[in-house]
Formats: sequence, structure tokens, C-alpha cells
Amino acid sequence: MKKIYLAAIAGNLGMLTVGQYFGWASPTLPILMQGKDETYPVRLTSEEASWVSSLLMLGAMAGCVICVFIVNVIGRKNTMLFAAVPSITSWLMIAFATSSWELYISRFLAGLSTGITHSVTVIYIAEISPPNIRGILTSMLTVISKFGTTLEYVIGPFLSVSNLAFVSLAGPCLFLITFIWVPESPYQLMRRNARQKAINSLIQLRGESDVYKEADDIERSVQVDLTNNTGFRELLCMPGNRRALITVISLNAIHQMSGVQAVEQYAELIFDQTNNKLDGKYLTMILGTVQVICTIICMFITDRSGRKSLLIISAIGSACSTAMVATYFQLQHNHVNTSNLTWLPAVGVIMYVIMFSVGLSPLPIAMIGELFPTNVKALGSTVTVIAAGVIAFSVTKLYLIIADNFGIHIPFWIFTACSLAGALFTFLYVPETKGKTLQQIQKELHGSSGVKKNFRKKYFRVSFFC
Repeated sequence: MKKIYLAAIAGNLGMLTVGQYFGWASPTLPILMQGKDETYPVRLTSEEASWVSSLLMLGAMAGCVICVFIVNVIGRKNTMLFAAVPSITSWLMIAFATSSWELYISRFLAGLSTGITHSVTVIYIAEISPPNIRGILTSMLTVISKFGTTLEYVIGPFLSVSNLAFVSLAGPCLFLITFIWVPESPYQLMRRNARQKAINSLIQLRGESDVYKEADDIERSVQVDLTNNTGFRELLCMPGNRRALITVISLNAIHQMSGVQAVEQYAELIFDQTNNKLDGKYLTMILGTVQVICTIICMFITDRSGRKSLLIISAIGSACSTAMVATYFQLQHNHVNTSNLTWLPAVGVIMYVIMFSVGLSPLPIAMIGELFPTNVKALGSTVTVIAAGVIAFSVTKLYLIIADNFGIHIPFWIFTACSLAGALFTFLYVPETKGKTLQQIQKELHGSSGVKKNFRKKYFRVSFFC
């Protein structure tokens, strides 16, 4: 069983760089906007900074589209390795950039890598994982991503922009060195009718030779899935697939609309406007550390507490936390003396990170790999990440514009409302996948007509509340 953990760690290392890209903006944008790094030739306005942040998400959408065309052709493993190429290119472009346009291109390439990595890694990890620890291994994806974000928070303020890019370049290089030795997903090998290779992959992953029953189950599951079509008709018209799509798109939309992009990419700018005695960069470091610790805790309790309860708790907690931040800036906007409340937004943001990490951070991504059947998994994953990318781009691009023109309290009140809506949606509609094999999940999603009627009732209830 130790081998499966090593394989999952190696596979998830690609997410280290994804996290670094999200964390890079927080310490770097203040430097580029205020001209603090005299050795770096690029200076940014507020408008240009919003493009540098948000182009990451546009690139991620393009990466998702590329992923859907290559993931079943060259395989999960080779797709993950391919994603390291634009990642390395992006860091080098940042290091040697001489204009804002070069930063735009570099961030788009970073997004390209992010989209491919997000789409394929969750599929690969879900397919190699046994059901009893699948929640831990898929949640590891978010832990490593948040560690990459925190790494940028910690080292970014003390390095030049170029040196930070060179240090960050170690992430994709480390991934290439370690992951090249990991076997391909047994599901992917079964898709190619390479049964013996799939068995060998399972032996490597499980660390034991008695894997024939699991191989038979995988083969039957893949054969059933592959007898179906793999297009949008199959994804949208089959009730089970449609429910999976609605669930993961909605959860990932809630993930983004709860405010994570604003908090992660603009954390230092937000803290600098609270007039706190502690510098924004140090509060951001604390924020990143708390985020990693809480995500690790979530990783270990996911398979014990279940996905649904954690998502509800996380959404309600996130709403209360962003409401604290919104209240402070609302009072500030109304010219109320807030000198005795400078602690409130810092506590609110840190509480947000804690509550967000409990469920909304790792689980929407993890459930992409759990809910879709093999035949539409790549397409479903791609559609979901594209939808999430559109929302994330909008949040990232509009946050600074709304905050500058109407006040920081407005976007944080919006985040609060979206988190509360997410808790209601999860309670009414999201299925529980704890401890179930991928085959069992599909049987339940495509279950009896009575179950489907119940799903429809809940769906209409959600529609009514929306």
C-alpha cells in the first residue's frame, strides 16, 4: 500500500506549480505596481495587474480544451508530463520579461499548464486509488497546491521578481524527475485493451500480486462505459451523467464564488488596506500556513466524515468569515471609526481560509474524478474546469475594478451570499461518495426511477430557491 501513496505524491507534484502560480500574484503584484524591484524592468498599473492575475484563468480554459483531445489519445501519464512544458516556459518568460505583454503571455501559458494539470491529475489519481483511501489521495492534490501557494507567499517578498521565478522553476522540474517512473492508470490501459499492462500497473500500485479481481472489475466497468458514446449527447442526456455534471459544475462554481481568487491572489493588497500594525506580507504568510494545515486536516477526515457534511460546514463557515471582512470595509466605507477593529478583516480572512479548506477547497475538485464514468470523464472534467475557469477569470478580473470603484465591501458581500447558496445546494442535491467504489457511484447515479424522481424533486426545490 505504500507504493500507492508514493505514486499519488509523485502525480500530485504537478499541482505544486499550479499552487505557485496562484500564490505568485500576491507578493509580486505590489512590487510591480509600486516599482519596489529596481532590477526588474516591468511596471504595472492597476488595470494591467488585473490582467496579469486573470489571464491565468483564460489560459486554464484553453488548457482544458487541449486536455480533452489528448488525454485519451496519449494517456493520463503522458498528458501530465506534457503539461510541464508550458509551465517551465512560463517561469522562464517571467524571469526574463521586459514588458507587460511578456507577462501576459507567460501567465496565459501558466494557465495552459494549470488547465491541463487540473483536468488530468484528478482523473489519474481517482483511477489509481482504492476506494477506502481515494478521498485522502484526491484531497492531496489540493494540499500540495496550497503548499505551492504558501511557498510563494513566504519567499516572494524577500526575492526579486526574476529570482522568484527561477526558484519556482524547481517545481515542474521536480515533477518531471519523479513522475516519469510512475505507471499509467489501469483504467487507461484497459481502454487500450492492454489487460496485462493494466495488471502490471495494479501490481506496482498496490504492492501485491493478487490484483486479478480488481482488474476484472475495472475491465468490466471500462467495457460498459466504452459501449456508450463519449460526446455531449451522452453527457447531457443521460440522467446520471447530467446529475454528475450539474453537481461538479455547481460545486466548483461555489468554490470560486466564495472568494478564493480574491483572497489568494490579492491577499497582500487586501491586508495592506486594513491599517493593521502587522505588515500585509507577514499576515499573508500566516494565511498560507493556516491554509496548508487545514487542508491537510481535511485530507485525513474526508473518508471518515463524508463529502457532503464537510461541504455544508465549509460553505456556512466561509460565508460567516467573508461577512466579517465585508462588515469591516462597510463600516470603513461609511466613514465609521474602525481603529479598534483592525483585527476584524485579518481574523475574517484567516477564518475564511480555515473554513474554506475544510471542504470547499479540496472536495469539488476531488469529486470530478469520482462522479463521471470512464467514457465521459475527460469531457465532463473539461467542461467543469472551463466553467470554473470562466467564473474564476470573472472574479479575478472584476475584483479590483469593483473594489476600486465601489468599495471592498461589495465583492465580499457577494462572496458571502454565494457561500450560503452553496450550502443550500449541497444539502438538497449533492450525493455522498464516501467509501464507495467508482462502480458503486455510477450504479447510484444511474439508479432506479424512484431514486431519479427523488433527485428531480430536490432539483426543482433548488431551482425554486435560486
